[in-house]
Amino acid sequence: MRIPLRNIFILLSFLTFCLSLTAQDKTIDSLKASLRNAKHDTTIIKLSFELGETIYQQDSKLAIDLWTNVIKLCTKYTAPNSAPSIPPKSFYLKYLAGALSNIGYLSNNQGDNSKALDYYQKGLRIRIAIKDKPGMAESFNNIGYVYEKEGDIPQALEYYHKSLKIREDLEDKIGVAQSLNNIGLIYDNLGDTPNALEYYHKSLKISEEVNDKKGLSSSLNNIGMIYTNLGDIVKALEYFQKSLKIREEINYKKGIAISLNNIGLIYYKKGDISKALEYYHKSLKIKEEIEDKKGVARSLINIAIAMQQQGEMREAKVYAQRSLIMAKELGYPDDIKSAASILKNIFKEQNKFKEALEMHELEILMRDSTNNEKTKKASIKKQFQYQYEKKTAADSIKNAEEQKVKNAQLVAQQAQIKQEKTQRYALYGGLLLLIAFSGFVFNRFKITQKQKIVIELKEQETQQQKELIEEKHKEITDSINYAERIQRSFLATTGLLDENLNDYFVLFQPKDIVSGDFYWAEKLNNGNFVLATADSTGHGVPGAIMSLLNVTSIESAIREGFVNPSDILNSTRKTIIERLRNDGSEYGGKDGMDCSLISFDFINSKLTYAAANNPVWIVRENQILELTADKMPVGKHDKDTIAFTQHTIDLQQGDMIFTFTDGFPDQFGGPKGKKFMSKKLKETLISISDKKLSEQKKHLEITLNEWMLNFEQVDDITIIGIRI
Repeated sequence: MRIPLRNIFILLSFLTFCLSLTAQDKTIDSLKASLRNAKHDTTIIKLSFELGETIYQQDSKLAIDLWTNVIKLCTKYTAPNSAPSIPPKSFYLKYLAGALSNIGYLSNNQGDNSKALDYYQKGLRIRIAIKDKPGMAESFNNIGYVYEKEGDIPQALEYYHKSLKIREDLEDKIGVAQSLNNIGLIYDNLGDTPNALEYYHKSLKISEEVNDKKGLSSSLNNIGMIYTNLGDIVKALEYFQKSLKIREEINYKKGIAISLNNIGLIYYKKGDISKALEYYHKSLKIKEEIEDKKGVARSLINIAIAMQQQGEMREAKVYAQRSLIMAKELGYPDDIKSAASILKNIFKEQNKFKEALEMHELEILMRDSTNNEKTKKASIKKQFQYQYEKKTAADSIKNAEEQKVKNAQLVAQQAQIKQEKTQRYALYGGLLLLIAFSGFVFNRFKITQKQKIVIELKEQETQQQKELIEEKHKEITDSINYAERIQRSFLATTGLLDENLNDYFVLFQPKDIVSGDFYWAEKLNNGNFVLATADSTGHGVPGAIMSLLNVTSIESAIREGFVNPSDILNSTRKTIIERLRNDGSEYGGKDGMDCSLISFDFINSKLTYAAANNPVWIVRENQILELTADKMPVGKHDKDTIAFTQHTIDLQQGDMIFTFTDGFPDQFGGPKGKKFMSKKLKETLISISDKKLSEQKKHLEITLNEWMLNFEQVDDITIIGIRI
């Protein structure tokens, strides 16, 4: 059989992605195993340090614990009264400084500037003592970054220049590019756009030369911010997208989150709120993964502002409240002010004037605090600008004096040049230069032609691959959409339900386009009306296929004349087992469904039911009457020779009957990411049982959405409510 090329390409891409994840997991597992078996302190120090640097993005808490242990062990061997050791103290001091610097980095990421500065300075003192120049350059750079965040521009610039000088002496081009980029940020903060762009482009050029993708992405992002501030959003978006592409290639999660947020900001400025929210949510998810608390608070604000712009006040309120809690925890007045401002407007619109007043007072308090801080920073900035302008003027005078001396020397030198030098030598020199320059131009022309051809071929190949992927995606989506229409034709129709039930609702929310859940109904030969609510094995396409088998098996039992729910389930189970007996699995078809099958005798006000794992609940006079299910599925099982039990119960006027699958109670969400649980679902159904059926359905949908927040739906969800 010949496999299409596009299928091979998709498969290889998927396998490459999976292999990269597997390789990283194997590295982490290997380091953990080696650390568990390590006996000597030197080995424990090395492995703990390396494991921390491998997993700090996924598990910052574990990384800090590992580096704290490194500090503890290294301190034991470097204390003033400690005995000479093998390896020497310099070994332990280097790892001690590295661990301190790394904890400072994570503290900085989490918004704790004071703690970060303390750890950075401790690490710097050690690196100076052992003359670790690369480490000193790193420490100077990190300390400069903290001062920059706090608005102390002169201190920041001083430390950045210290770092730059060491890196230039070491010919560390990656480090030089980083320092140039940081100095560009200083000029950017001072509003000196030409100088900022000059430093960014210098950094960009060096990063391209040494293929430093992280530095390259940073410079591109900063240039994008320049164009954003200038109002050129087209150019800004171009640079942000280039930066994002590189950061995704190297899996730099913090950088990816920043780029996604910046792209979201551009779409917000363009008025495309839906697109902005899409990028804001992607950024938030990554920031939460890496525990970037400051970034999370900022993303929550951005999402709240965008949702408020769309008029989605309920969702905006949720995100603004989350941001306010986190901003208060971190102590950032700007973010507290922004969250309070949004909540103030929302509470005013909801006529909650007391809460609106509280938010207004908090906004004023934070605004005053922010203004004081801005005044302080402006004073520092003004002082620095004065010093900078003074130094620039002095340098200009000095350069002018030096130029006068040089000119005088040049005149003296020219007077000494011998008149005997003829024009012939000048002509020969000119010809040689012309020939050399012509050769150089021709060579560059040939190289440029080759590069152009390579680039054009690469672009054609990329476009073809993109078209193949898009075509395949469209084929798959069209097929699944068509399968969904087929599956819906097997479900109980609205006409059939309206004909047999006076008052009811159906909440049917598949996880994917097609579903493993289904609901089915039929009028039986004895005049009763039967309703099945079922959860087939799996969800998505496999679950949908299984649901079709389950429905046809139930219909087969009805055609054979069975009218009792237990007999119908027994016959259905037999059919399913027979059809799956030769499915190719080791034990032969253990799939099936959980199902509740209820039969209504409306003339005598009785309900007869049989249930496999799925219970049936009746709310009567604010109490739940739980109709228990047999603890076995409709399918192959250890108990598949035992008949399903059947029960009959008298119905009363006003009874609310609920049938459902396990999707709703098993959904993760809430502030702690836990399951909704059956107990909470019971309480919810009791609280809404006296409402109209349409209101009950709407209440359940809102409850589910508020519970899920940013969590994905984990399973198909079905709840049916019937009032007697």
